[in-house]
Amino acid sequence: MREGGVRVKVVLVSPEGRINLGFIVRLAKNFGVDEICVVNPAFDVRHSEVIEFSANAADYIDRVRVVSSLSECLEGVTLSVCTTSKLNLEGDVLRQGVDVKELCYLLPPKGVLALVFGRESTGLTRSELLACDILSSIHTGSEYSVMNLSHAVAIYLYEVRKCFESTTASHIRYCREETLEALRSLIRYLGEVLREERGAIALKHILFKGRPSVEECSSIYKLLKRIKYGIRDRR
Repeated sequence: MREGGVRVKVVLVSPEGRINLGFIVRLAKNFGVDEICVVNPAFDVRHSEVIEFSANAADYIDRVRVVSSLSECLEGVTLSVCTTSKLNLEGDVLRQGVDVKELCYLLPPKGVLALVFGRESTGLTRSELLACDILSSIHTGSEYSVMNLSHAVAIYLYEVRKCFESTTASHIRYCREETLEALRSLIRYLGEVLREERGAIALKHILFKGRPSVEECSSIYKLLKRIKYGIRDRR
């Protein structure tokens, strides 16, 4: 899935079901996903059951990379989207995010997009959600919004494919990856030093939902860097 220069990576955190992984491998081939990064799976990703349910996409298992931490999957990623069934909860700044259909307005024109999915039983932890740039959910129209893992992956890949084919997605000069990483680091630092974790989370979400240009990113970086040095000089 390389429309517009964007590479798509599916990240699965501690998946528990071999059948689900088989279906996801099949989906990855359906939609041309570039990589499946799996964090601490509960089983061998090359188990016969995985191969069986991946059907004619069994060759795509070669694109499955197994790692021990989420941070390894997010290395070099331009935009990371953590998925959750619990979104926009009142009073919880961490769980503010966007519906899957709103992703079109946020996707970078190039780089790597990581779609991060949690465990079948408990989803993603708060610390794992914190590692992502933005959060997203699927509006099911009912009170029961928890979906099967492979079904959720299918919907996200379908919606992202539609985004690539739509003229809705603009092609502004998006921030450079090294600037984005520097901004993540600065925001994290300021949140820790100022003891304003909620503010840091909100700032990161707003930054990535705002899809700033190269010039805006550079200006924000310089501002935050000056704040950082100002804090150091006063200490």
